[in-house]
Amino acid sequence: MDRKQAVIFGGGALALVAGITLVVRSDETPAAQQKVPAPAGPVTTAKAAGAPVRPSSGNAATPPGLDAARPTDCLIEPSQIVRVNSGVEGVIQNIYVDRGDDVQRGQVVAQLYTDVERAAAAAAQARASNPHTERAAASRAAYLATVSQRSDQVSQYLARDVVDEARANAQSAAEERKAAAEDQRVARLEYVQAQRVIGQKTVRSPVNGIVTERRMAPGEYRGADATHILTIAQVDPLNVEVFAPIAQLDAVQVGDEVSIFPEAPVGGIYRARIKVIDRVFDAASGTFGMRLELPNPGNKLPAGLRCRLEIDRKPASITARSK
Repeated sequence: MDRKQAVIFGGGALALVAGITLVVRSDETPAAQQKVPAPAGPVTTAKAAGAPVRPSSGNAATPPGLDAARPTDCLIEPSQIVRVNSGVEGVIQNIYVDRGDDVQRGQVVAQLYTDVERAAAAAAQARASNPHTERAAASRAAYLATVSQRSDQVSQYLARDVVDEARANAQSAAEERKAAAEDQRVARLEYVQAQRVIGQKTVRSPVNGIVTERRMAPGEYRGADATHILTIAQVDPLNVEVFAPIAQLDAVQVGDEVSIFPEAPVGGIYRARIKVIDRVFDAASGTFGMRLELPNPGNKLPAGLRCRLEIDRKPASITARSK
């Protein structure tokens, strides 16, 4: 048997085996097509009965804004933070306070050089207080007025040019007298202006507080780009910024007093009065903002502390009447 006949014989044998295999498989029932018997008992699941699935009450979460029992945090801050500066430019001569110093309203905290302004004020004061210029102008005006009157009286015996010249000289002298008086008035105004500039170069504290920053030093030039010389924080009274749950909204109103508990190591209990209740709430956190005023005599309580707020609960009858 040659090679070609061997190949033909082998292919026929393979086809015969494949046909026998298909016939045997067609008589068998697939296991996947067999039916699974249903359970004899009734269906008890909620899904099969058609009842809706509801979460148990024990797992329900209260929205954050309705959790009135949640502790209310707050922050104690200065009532004002003032960046003190000079109203005019110049070179700083002295700074009389440093960081941490207590200052009073109206206290001089810095001084710029005022030599030029003081010289200008002295010159203006000298011109304003000099009576000789105005007296000379008044005397000349009176003399020329008399000459003009006499010329008018004898005008029939004088040339017309002489009479007109006398009148013109009298009018000119009167105007010179007014100009001398006006120069004296301007000199007084220049003196006042120089004094105002000197006053602006004397820097005073606008509030009672504590120096928290000393930005410049003596010898530096306070130019147009300088933001401030000192920073003063007013800590009497203090502001207390609060973000309380919305559920506590009915328990407070402007003017109420609440208890403030500063964090350790300060501690203690302080009473603050509600000054502002925000009308715009924060929906994401379920809170509303309040600003409280906390008296701080002697600056004993520092600012920048975290604290806890406790609202005095009102009786239901009082709350209903307040509405």
